[in-house]
Amino acid sequence: MNITKMISPLIATLVVLLTTTVSVLAFQQTIISRLNRPKCISSFNEEQLELEVKVLSRCILSITTATSTSLCSTIMMEDIESKASIAADTWGVETTPFMEPALANKIESQFADRGDVTVFRVVGGRRLSPSADDNGDNILPGEGRRSRFVITHSELGLDSGTAESEYSTVIRAENVNIASSNSFPNALASIGIDLDNVGDIVVVDSSTAYLVVDPNVEKQCLRLLSKELVGVGINLEVCEDIEFMPDGVIQEMKLSRILERQMERKKLEQGFVQFG
Repeated sequence: MNITKMISPLIATLVVLLTTTVSVLAFQQTIISRLNRPKCISSFNEEQLELEVKVLSRCILSITTATSTSLCSTIMMEDIESKASIAADTWGVETTPFMEPALANKIESQFADRGDVTVFRVVGGRRLSPSADDNGDNILPGEGRRSRFVITHSELGLDSGTAESEYSTVIRAENVNIASSNSFPNALASIGIDLDNVGDIVVVDSSTAYLVVDPNVEKQCLRLLSKELVGVGINLEVCEDIEFMPDGVIQEMKLSRILERQMERKKLEQGFVQFG
């Protein structure tokens, strides 16, 4: 791995971490100074203090989120650089998790001029990836949002169609009462599917949705997903490679807070800590 390429993102991450630390200390000092004021403050001042606490809390949350995102991005970029080196040295095929457009655009730009490896951006469902300047805010018909990368030696001979068919699977879910069901991200997480293995979830109408997943979790989805959904005669089937995935509403890839806390607690119990 080229150490020089790692220095810039690492420095950026350290700057954000330092900023967060300073902000937290300033926040604590402000609260302490307010609490040490004489007890005879008026109700107006108490309300003002409460407002300041809320504003400062939001600032800290925003900075902490930015820190987490920056750190995750740096770790991901380093991991993909490592995968590229492995693919180049072994003439093998390496893949990344599915990710949002902002990070995918950075990775695509990073590998644009590489000669030792070929990188395919896979969206799934025979759709296009978003434009390079779109971070997911303006997905056009025929485009997908989330994508993953398939990295190979430049002379291995893999083409984009093969990369898509071998490293993404589209599942069609029919007869689902989508309005009454759990969200698909929650349902997938409940059956043990990590959302890194999930691309776009496109809701076509009130009873039909399409899911792009890693082929390694295809059978798990077909076997268990219907148990987490509401509907009569729910049908799950894999779409053929020649089938174009229809347009629809792309579900946001977020878990409910309750499920998110449960999963974080489970990871901590297992001694696993994940950034992001």
